[in-house]
Amino acid sequence: MGSIQGKILPANSLSLPANPPGVTGLFGTHVVAVDAASGSVVAGVLGGWSCAALGPAQFDGSYVIQALPIGHGYQVYAEALNGAVDPSQVSNALTTLCRNPTTDAGWPPLSSCVVPSATTSFTSRVRSAR
Repeated sequence: MGSIQGKILPANSLSLPANPPGVTGLFGTHVVAVDAASGSVVAGVLGGWSCAALGPAQFDGSYVIQALPIGHGYQVYAEALNGAVDPSQVSNALTTLCRNPTTDAGWPPLSSCVVPSATTSFTSRVRSAR
């Protein structure tokens, strides 16, 4: 099995939210891998963050689509949660990414974060994954 990873970044960084600070990519995007030969959706994930060590989540637009059959070509696309799925339908999954002193008394400030709002207005384009 294989995986595809990448980042969903805005064409203009001025479109990123000012709060919370440090957001560098689109958050709460639906990222989908489509089999290039058949056109069938193979897998999808909610993307927009990465985690490293014990630090807080980084809202950098990252995604990882795992458990993909190897030897296939894929097209990857990202879509906003503004159609068939609304951010409110996945808010529990998104808001539990962060812990902070407000939600968890005694949580270390250096390991805390605040979840940004899901990005719901952007236009995507399809690119082939290699």
